[in-house]
Amino acid sequence: MVLPPVDYQAEPIRLGGVNYFWLDGQLLDAEGRTVTLRAKPLRMLEVLLKERGRVLSKDRLSELVWPDAIATDESIARCIADIRKVLGDKKHQIVETFPKQGYRLNVSEPAGSTQALPRRMLWLWLAAACAATILSVNFWLDEPRWAAPETSLALPVAGQHESVAILPFAADAGQNRFLAAGLSDDLEIRLAEMSGIGIVSQAQTHAMAAVLDSPVELSQSLKARYLIAGSVREDGAEIAVSVQLIDGSDGTTVWADRFQGARNNFLAYRQTLPEALVEAMHITLDTRDRQRLSLGGTSDPAAFEDVMRARRELSAFTYDGSLSAERFLRRALEHDPDYARAYAELAAAYAIRLENGWIVLSSADAEKAFYFARKALELDPELWLAHYALGRLHSVVPTGDTAAALKHLRTAMSLQPANDDARIYYAIVTTMAGHPEDALPIFESVMATHPLPPFWYYIGLSNTLFHLGKYEEAEDAVLTCTQQMPNSPYCLRTLVAIYARLGRLDDADWMLAEYETLGYEVTLGALMASAIERDPSMRAFLEESYRMAGIE
Repeated sequence: MVLPPVDYQAEPIRLGGVNYFWLDGQLLDAEGRTVTLRAKPLRMLEVLLKERGRVLSKDRLSELVWPDAIATDESIARCIADIRKVLGDKKHQIVETFPKQGYRLNVSEPAGSTQALPRRMLWLWLAAACAATILSVNFWLDEPRWAAPETSLALPVAGQHESVAILPFAADAGQNRFLAAGLSDDLEIRLAEMSGIGIVSQAQTHAMAAVLDSPVELSQSLKARYLIAGSVREDGAEIAVSVQLIDGSDGTTVWADRFQGARNNFLAYRQTLPEALVEAMHITLDTRDRQRLSLGGTSDPAAFEDVMRARRELSAFTYDGSLSAERFLRRALEHDPDYARAYAELAAAYAIRLENGWIVLSSADAEKAFYFARKALELDPELWLAHYALGRLHSVVPTGDTAAALKHLRTAMSLQPANDDARIYYAIVTTMAGHPEDALPIFESVMATHPLPPFWYYIGLSNTLFHLGKYEEAEDAVLTCTQQMPNSPYCLRTLVAIYARLGRLDDADWMLAEYETLGYEVTLGALMASAIERDPSMRAFLEESYRMAGIE
């Protein structure tokens, strides 16, 4: 059967001096290739495009982009940051911010050579759209994402290490998706405690899995020797869980297992998973590793699920998220008063709250945070997260101790050598103490092994580069941070200081406007109260930078 021709009309637009097309709800570049954006940022771009030249308030954007909900300022800011990232809008000239008013998309007349989308490129776009639809459907199948190939290709993987990446576990409903996320989180936590295993963080893995569909390509990109895939689905009164271990060198499945039974019996199965995976990977563990592997953390399913819920809330990196996480963690301790990890997670949550000024009574919050961390160590003296939390707490509380912070962070590194969070925070504290020249090699060595380091790694790196006088490099690092976490007040404060030192006072004013829009006070006293530097000369240098930006 021959289908009638369809007339697709692409709208030519020009953003920041670059030609694009808008076609059927998608942004295409001048060659007809789709510019990748997540659903909400893409919808926001469409709204801004329809209302081009007009300033749209946050309330109006929330109404148009989230018609069935009320969007938070953080959600709107993240969408704006995503749009700016794909458009290369570092100076915020394409998507312009009007403090306390909203945002405006600036569109100019397209160059005459791109008035029509090439027919060949149109068909390529249509084919890509169809392929994307097929892939998105495949992702949510209730079995693990990749089936084992019939034959092994035995392809070499350049730069591959004996490390593990845990892929997003598939699920078919809301509660099951939460359980799938909790299971993958738990595997990451427990495997990362093994000194013989390097874990690629799920933040990196999820980002790469969204754009790469081949296990071999994903393994190469993440430098992971093994991939762990899984799925969770409900089957009447029971749940079914499938887990498989994939050899990243050729995409073959080297181990697979399945649980089907009552939800209350799942925790016992979960306890056996890490040991089975370690055995399948033929990784040699020392005595301490095997002791850690035998520890289940808790035997109470409700406590376990509450800790997993708390970790999800903390990942949002907002004050409301930290409050919600605290409620889940306190409830977990009601279920199991001896759950060491719940205490450690509480201490870490308080540390993040203190670092960002999300507090009401700083002295009371600090006392509670130290209590939680020490209680965790009392229950489990070798719990790395408790030492890590104490390191962060000693570095940020007014009565803290830099030497004690570094001591606990060194202990955390020794207990979990494959986890770089403690190492990066050690570098951050080293800079805070007045030794950025010693911190920079640590940042460089760690970040060289991370395809997609988390945003706070870039915060620490940018601060170190700033105090070394490497302002352009510091700007690049902090702009990468804002792409991941556009509502991070620390990133905006750092950019103000950097632009002041570069003599770009207009850019510093823009950052101050963004900072104020998020509800923060723009005074020298308030900015210095949020500074993490402990060294007097570094504090004086930072204060002078703010004064150069015109802040009093």
